[in-house]
Amino acid sequence: MGMSLLVIQPSTKCDGGCLVCPWKEKFGCTGVMLPSEVLDILAGNLEGFRFDGCVITCPNPFSHPKIESIVDKVQEICDRYIDIFVTIPGLKNVARSGQLKKISENVHALIILVDSQKAMMSSVQTIKNLLSFGVDNIEAYIPLGSSFDFAEILSLIGICRRQGLRITIGPRFYEKAPAEEFLKKLAKRENTEVGLHYGVRYIYHALKVFFDDYPVTLLTSPSSENCKTLYVDPYGNISKCPHSKLSVNYRHISTEYLRKMLFSPCPLSQNTLQLTPKVKVSFVTRDGVEIPPDIMELLELISQLKSFRAACKAIGVPPSTYWEKIKELEDKLGISLIITVRGGRKKGITLLTGFARDILEEYRKVREKVLLSLYT
Repeated sequence: MGMSLLVIQPSTKCDGGCLVCPWKEKFGCTGVMLPSEVLDILAGNLEGFRFDGCVITCPNPFSHPKIESIVDKVQEICDRYIDIFVTIPGLKNVARSGQLKKISENVHALIILVDSQKAMMSSVQTIKNLLSFGVDNIEAYIPLGSSFDFAEILSLIGICRRQGLRITIGPRFYEKAPAEEFLKKLAKRENTEVGLHYGVRYIYHALKVFFDDYPVTLLTSPSSENCKTLYVDPYGNISKCPHSKLSVNYRHISTEYLRKMLFSPCPLSQNTLQLTPKVKVSFVTRDGVEIPPDIMELLELISQLKSFRAACKAIGVPPSTYWEKIKELEDKLGISLIITVRGGRKKGITLLTGFARDILEEYRKVREKVLLSLYT
């Protein structure tokens, strides 16, 4: 199955705060803007070749003062679609400017990078405002990093579902995702159906996963078969992708160079051993009582779903299993972690006690510090 894709990064300027960012070290987020003549020179040397699609990706493409003309130029060399990726802070900024409505009419999808529950919750009103203004091609992209948090991903899916957004889960561009580990966790979860690979999206194999009948696209391994891609960075350097050894500045580009790049093997398809750290956070009292990582994950889900049964279902284990674990842990701690309301207006909900909420807040802080230390 062949494909051709153009990936453009118009700017190094970033107003996002993504914990796992592959571009911080590469660009430094200094505010470099893609020279306006790059795409004209590229188009002239393509000699009529047209891409199936184009991705205009972060750092925030809307920070480029000529983003509208970039979209117009891309339309001349792409047949099927143009997708623009933007961080949540970038979305808020461009939503205020009024620029978004016009650009969104000329692209297939405006895709929001959603990497944390806190950031997504802060953007709900912005998304509602955009939808009410007729910007209805908004999608969500949940990055699947090497140290992904399964509970948080499930929570993000729930938030995006409530906004009616199409959802894709996949790696950061030009990286590999731990899709096999993610699929193993999905296999333990009830009311989740995993389909077969149906094709290619961007540069990855794609399959559908149904969460309680809600379809989500999962991007897995890179597709190297007949991969015809070009990558343009903010400095105007053109290559197959960031992993390619062959890179040429737009001032020196030629049709011959472009053909070499387009039809060269995919660097991502090379089988190399990659080791990544995997971190789990637990807490231990002065008396040596441990609150293990799986209980912390359960408490986080309960705080989001307000249901013990639904939280266990999300993890993929019987409620009876964790009910005994919670009660045993509460006995050792001498304090309750959860409260189940059985009557009144809030009948049937499960809430965290004040102690559990404090522990969960500390857990989130520690987890964020660990992620920051790994990826910054």
